[in-house]
Amino acid sequence: MQHSDPTRRITEGLSDFLSGPGGTLALARMQTLGRPSTRSTELTAPTPAPGRLAVWIHEDGVLRRDAQLREEWRYWADLPEITLRAGHRRVAVLGESATRGYFFDPAYSLASLIDSRLADSGVDVLDLARTNCSLQELLRTASEARALGVDALVVHAGNNWNNVDPTPTERHELAGLLAAGGFPAATAAFRELVTDVAASALDLLREIAGETPVVLVVPEFNLADWVDEPMLDCPALPEGRQPRWLELRQAAEQELAAGRIRQARPLVDEMLRLDGGSSPVSHRMAARCAPTPGEALEALRAAKDSVVSPFAVHSPRTLTSVQNLLREHGDKLGFRVVDQQALFQDGPQDAPQDGQQGAPGRRYFLDYCHLSFEGLLLSADAAVAALADTLTVPAGSGAPVVPAADRLALAHFLAAVHNAHYGQGEDTLRHHIARALDADPSVAERIEDYLDYQTRRAPNWMCSSYERSAEDPSVRRYLVVGDGRLNGKLADHTLREVMLDELERRGRQVRERHQELLVAEQAAQTDLLADPALAGTFNERREAAFARRVAYLRAHAPVTRSTLVLADPAPLTVDVTWRLPGRAPVSGVRLTVNGQEVGTAELGTDWRTDTFAVAPELLRRGRNTVEIHWPLAGDGHDALLLDAGSRLECGDIVPCHPVHGHINDWSLRPVGTVGAR
Repeated sequence: MQHSDPTRRITEGLSDFLSGPGGTLALARMQTLGRPSTRSTELTAPTPAPGRLAVWIHEDGVLRRDAQLREEWRYWADLPEITLRAGHRRVAVLGESATRGYFFDPAYSLASLIDSRLADSGVDVLDLARTNCSLQELLRTASEARALGVDALVVHAGNNWNNVDPTPTERHELAGLLAAGGFPAATAAFRELVTDVAASALDLLREIAGETPVVLVVPEFNLADWVDEPMLDCPALPEGRQPRWLELRQAAEQELAAGRIRQARPLVDEMLRLDGGSSPVSHRMAARCAPTPGEALEALRAAKDSVVSPFAVHSPRTLTSVQNLLREHGDKLGFRVVDQQALFQDGPQDAPQDGQQGAPGRRYFLDYCHLSFEGLLLSADAAVAALADTLTVPAGSGAPVVPAADRLALAHFLAAVHNAHYGQGEDTLRHHIARALDADPSVAERIEDYLDYQTRRAPNWMCSSYERSAEDPSVRRYLVVGDGRLNGKLADHTLREVMLDELERRGRQVRERHQELLVAEQAAQTDLLADPALAGTFNERREAAFARRVAYLRAHAPVTRSTLVLADPAPLTVDVTWRLPGRAPVSGVRLTVNGQEVGTAELGTDWRTDTFAVAPELLRRGRNTVEIHWPLAGDGHDALLLDAGSRLECGDIVPCHPVHGHINDWSLRPVGTVGAR
């Protein structure tokens, strides 16, 4: 008998096993066992690089930007050189994009406003805030500032501290909680981890600072205005709860729209029982039903916290537990605490909706966490007051600080763009565009530039309109050519209409011209899944899905909406290759055009292609809306969620929000032509 090599056979078998899902999990667990058990809370003090402070190099009393870090410059203060004046005390201001002033950057920042209050006091204010600053980057910058020799630190951070990457041990523990209690249990443990990491960071900041005084600014959130985008509405619910939750939502929305708060309240209470408090929608509805302002505020804070998990992509924010930690633990560590929650108190006239009285909103914020000029100035004044005793300096000039009209206008214009790309409603977009034009009518040129280059099929950097706008440093910093996320083409149709409305209201006859440009540039677009047709937000782009990449679109909302631009109405054919997600029963799906049903199909979990004829009388020149209405059937579990625990342990991306349908192709063609297959 001929004997084969057993080593080779065993090796091949082991290789086959390890290359499969079970093998990947086994390998991840073996790697976890093979390493020392580590915790995200085990932070260590960074070692400052000699002669370096962030992107600057210290030479002969001057900080000069390091040319080797040119790609990093746009995240920091736009200062080629910073002179360290002899005999002057130094205050370092550290933080994230909110500290940078974001939409005002580089004209105004928290540091520049603190500096204006400390003019002629013998104090140099070093602007060391960084857009997209991580917790580790913040601690490293604090260490370098301390090594340079500063007399005080002002730290305004916490919005980015949710970006904790659990260690292998922590992933294994979270996977166990996921198996036992679903996404709510794992998410609750993750928030505890974020809070514990923040506590370790504060302890380390105290160690780094030594005897140097620290002013700790506790960030607030735009509770009154901010609404998380639809793909974050509710995580997948077990045991068939998803359809009932969606039905309750529809009923509660109808009652609230009619002003019937008493009838809405039990519906919302049942929604909260079904989702376990994991949906921002339920909490915001609860705020509108709350009997007292205090209970409404508590519900809005719960809405803000509810989306923070390792399974979702959301706008930056500071957890309520971290805010409380910054106040209480910061005070115990001897930090001088400045609390934006106490600074930002809105009255009923500032709340856009019922149930939000007293919640900070658009008066102090331009979006979720980035501050209005008033919010920046109030924070700067409070920080100066906290520094006054320590540095024996005046508490700040009483002279009013007024932003330049063109900077205020541009900040509101950029805020409108940013809000649109996070799925905010028409009211918010109109507020910012109107404020921009009221502050400085000449910002209309930048608005028209935006309408031009975002409408064209050519990349923005090829458009003269973008080139004109990018001459402004604030536009150049925000709409960066090399950043496809901020500078990509999206379905900006609501923003576009708001811009045209507000320009026309001020006497600029622009609608017809931009309507013709839209038709000329986009009428040839036949792919209804293309970003300029479908993706209204950053997270709706095809390549941005927070899940394992697939060759089809996952529909995270009950209605999938796309835009069809036509030069002339004519008979069309719409082809759709689609299916329902795993475990969903066969159900009817509807296709509508401009609100009119054009056909239905009974879908199951197998792919199929359906063709629908669209009569020309349903269409119009310019923009048309095409929608797929998915069934409320199923339990909200896509097949991708079934192995969520093992994928979490393997360090893979794990989505938690339900998928209502899959679309592989969604395109249109003139009647009589053959569709692609």
